[in-house]
Amino acid sequence: MTFGARLGAVLMGTVLAGFATLSLAAGAADPFPRYPALAPAVAFWTDVFGRQSEHTSVVHVARTPQIVLARLHFDAGLPATQRREQERAALSQMQQRLERLHDDLVAGASLDAESKALLARFGTTANPQVVKAAATDLRTQRGVRERTAHAMEVSGHFLPMMEATFERHALPVALTRLPFIESSFNLEAYSKVGAAGLWQFMPATARHYMRLDEAVDDRRDPWMATDGAARHLADDYALLKDWPLAITAYNHGRNGIRRGLEKTGGKNLLDLIERYDNPRFGFASRNFYAEFLAAKDIESAAETYFPEVRRAKPIAFVEVTLAHYVPYAELVKLGGDDPQLFQKLNPGYSPEVRSGRLWVPRGATIRIPDHNAQRFEAAYASLPASARNAAQRVYWREHKVVSGNVLGQIARRYGVSAKSIQQANNLANANRLRIGQVLRIPPAAGETLQTAAKSKPKPRIHVVKSGQTLSAIARLHGVTTRQIADTNQLADANTLRPGQRLRIPQG
Repeated sequence: MTFGARLGAVLMGTVLAGFATLSLAAGAADPFPRYPALAPAVAFWTDVFGRQSEHTSVVHVARTPQIVLARLHFDAGLPATQRREQERAALSQMQQRLERLHDDLVAGASLDAESKALLARFGTTANPQVVKAAATDLRTQRGVRERTAHAMEVSGHFLPMMEATFERHALPVALTRLPFIESSFNLEAYSKVGAAGLWQFMPATARHYMRLDEAVDDRRDPWMATDGAARHLADDYALLKDWPLAITAYNHGRNGIRRGLEKTGGKNLLDLIERYDNPRFGFASRNFYAEFLAAKDIESAAETYFPEVRRAKPIAFVEVTLAHYVPYAELVKLGGDDPQLFQKLNPGYSPEVRSGRLWVPRGATIRIPDHNAQRFEAAYASLPASARNAAQRVYWREHKVVSGNVLGQIARRYGVSAKSIQQANNLANANRLRIGQVLRIPPAAGETLQTAAKSKPKPRIHVVKSGQTLSAIARLHGVTTRQIADTNQLADANTLRPGQRLRIPQG
């Protein structure tokens, strides 16, 4: 075991009573330009993050989010499903109102007071074409003030470390405000498309910058993920040479930004926003930089927006690099026997590691509360040989996908849940399996690790039902008709009888 350097200079220092305000060195150019054309969008997101409650939503034009056409208010206890229903109803109603307004404008009809007020929302751009376009470009945006306030509090645990990391990479420390819009500093954040952690890394991107396997998911570790995010953003900037573009690339992908610039002949973010007509460059990408500026502004003036919030203090710790594969439970005991604190400092270990089905891998960095460092070093030296292992536990079985396989079918074959297979393989879409794809299968309940790895699935018996054919039975179980025929020594595969018991081979 080797002990890393203490992070005391940053993590154990006194936290400022208020919120940190960033400032550039005198005379330095602002790396984050304030395009006048984006000012209305920045103001919109400032309102969403800093003023608009989660119990409110606004109906607005997607292309020009600052054009707010209606405000909705919800009861605090209203279920999310009912809120979404009300939002959909409000969108439909507003679309109809805009279509009527367009028709009235084209016909030269006199407008009532309500229609005049609606038209005034478009400001100097008001005309029939703008109104017509807006009718098919509506969306709702819920307020997130409460979420932002919580993020301000939680961020105190991590921002000093994050700023130090970005300084070490010679990057603007204001970039550390991106998690306010990516995850609201929620360590458990997990998107529907598979992005995880404070920095919302997708699995494919994460593997370029950090460890992601069955034992460790560094996306969920703020320290590791921050270093990965710094290198990711540095790579984006190295390619694009412009921070608004690089920041947008964090959402859209650096190659996507480059293709957009090539297609439009653009030079900067405004060129993309104004000229790039691509469905993949949608609302989120168009607004990502404006959201970043809004989050940065709010954080620097947090006392104004959130006077009630006090930032959490960083936790003092020592980093330890393991020389062996060690059970997670043993490390918890050595680190002070506080499971919650240990997991808070080491959130990247998988459920398989925390449950003991896998061990904390050799070479992994763990964090120990500073006051337990000496105790930990002495206790580690006295660990029995059974707790200090030279290799990882054998855990996974493997299944090769064949034609007709679906995840639920595979799960039933091995006696596990479809969700557990999906998680074990980081499958973003459980319905998209490829023939020849090799899936890792976790052990079923009650199986030991060693037997799970070495054993084959329990023999399966299929009782033939009236009307069933061999090909239908083969598709049901994800095997071939030849495999079933050979296993059961069927002389004629076309003469099945109801009640006949067939042994189903492994796929």
